Amino acid sequence: MILRRHLSLANLYLQNAYKGWEGVAPESNFTIPDVNIVGDVPKGLKGTFVRNGPGLIEKHGHALAHPIDGDGMVCALTFSGDGNVHFKNRFVETQERIEEETQKKFLYRGQMGSITEDQKAHDSKAVQEAFVTGKLPKIRFRNPSNTNVWHWGDRFISAYETSIPYSLDPYTLKTIGKEDLNKTLKLKRLGAHFRIDTSSPSNPRLVTGAFVRSPLLPNAALEINEYNWDMTLARGKIFEVEGLTYFHDLAIIDGYYVVHKSPFVTMNVKEAAAILSGTTGPEYNMKLNKDLPSQFIFLPKDGSGKPIVIDTPFPFHMYHFGTSYRDGDHVVLTTTSLTGKFDMSWEWRYWLSNMCKAPGKFGRFDINLKSGAIEYSELDPASNEFPCSHPFRHGHKGTKFNYLMACDEPERGLPFMDVVKVNMDEGASGRKVWRADGLISECVFAPRAGFDAATELEEDDGWLITQFFDPDVPYQTQFLVLDAQNVEAGPVCRIKLDFKINYPFHGTFTPYVFT
Repeated sequence: MILRRHLSLANLYLQNAYKGWEGVAPESNFTIPDVNIVGDVPKGLKGTFVRNGPGLIEKHGHALAHPIDGDGMVCALTFSGDGNVHFKNRFVETQERIEEETQKKFLYRGQMGSITEDQKAHDSKAVQEAFVTGKLPKIRFRNPSNTNVWHWGDRFISAYETSIPYSLDPYTLKTIGKEDLNKTLKLKRLGAHFRIDTSSPSNPRLVTGAFVRSPLLPNAALEINEYNWDMTLARGKIFEVEGLTYFHDLAIIDGYYVVHKSPFVTMNVKEAAAILSGTTGPEYNMKLNKDLPSQFIFLPKDGSGKPIVIDTPFPFHMYHFGTSYRDGDHVVLTTTSLTGKFDMSWEWRYWLSNMCKAPGKFGRFDINLKSGAIEYSELDPASNEFPCSHPFRHGHKGTKFNYLMACDEPERGLPFMDVVKVNMDEGASGRKVWRADGLISECVFAPRAGFDAATELEEDDGWLITQFFDPDVPYQTQFLVLDAQNVEAGPVCRIKLDFKINYPFHGTFTPYVFT
């Protein structure tokens, strides 16, 4: 009876999940009233949870084709350490947003197919002229700066992987301007994901990636940089990677950066012309193509020697790595793998891909760098995405805990209602699950000891923070805090807003307090 009730609730939530994208939240900055906090905020929880995502899916009368085209809204939830909580949210004031808000008009097309007929006519003409003149067409896509946000040095960095990032004031979320990281971004863009390398605990480094590919060239340019806390460049290199068609995330292990060459995006001159002219959007080329190679590429951090390329046991697309480390020649990588007929359809006008038809599966790859041998084992049966792990232990030998945004039901890919804790040394036998009474978002791990947690305390000593939406209460957003060592017990507190924030993409936690 309980399972049947849960199944019926899941069906109802899925049918109404689209409500989580509706409307535009007001920009705000306030202390959360005690009456809006259910339960007790952990006294040891100190720092700022910050997340990014589309703040709207309609722009001046034009409905967007996909949430990925929506203007980024950053939200920050600051925990003072004494039980008080402060909230603020604000749009990222990109150049495109400023121009559109000034003219009250949808001016710039999105990369996921959001385009007007006038824009389509203009861009089609520009492509035709380019074939005649031999010059690149002048076509401008919007930079929504909506995919991720993180703290480093004296600023927040808001990123969208095909464009230049923006810097924000961490105290007010006011947009400072375009951010070139002290003129070090040679590709003029920054990927949405990063890693913090604490292999030298006294000198942590920010590791970033960026990617550019031309349909006219066989090799892609992949820029990987490492930054000191003061944003000076510690190390940087542009790798030429043959056949790389997409990049979203990277793993760091001893001696190597790791990326996945995904059989995901096809792009030749004809397809590029169709996208640029507006005949099709990039999303039509973003689907699993089993004829393309699926490989892990190990890039030497010091730039010496050739990359190690290892074919995966089966073709899959992946967006996100989980815990990863190296022990001699043995490497462990965890990922959420997307297989079958995966594509980027906006399913149920809720999720960003066709998760019901191609559910994500969390698994482990054991690789021998010397022999090239590779083995795969599924770690959890639930459909999932956005795996989260300890932010200050990337690449540390023996790390094992991952936290999944999941749908823990047989033969169902959506909706995401479950927080699943996976011990990758135990797999499904050691999993811990809590089912929410609504829809959860990506979990972000907040370690108890801040940066000191890189070497101190247990790996799972901290909390998970996730944004929560109940379709039956469509005017409200909640933030849930769970004890990472006792996930199955559910939230230790709920923090309620008196308005709704649209679903997020990615978020991070910093031990710094910004109020």
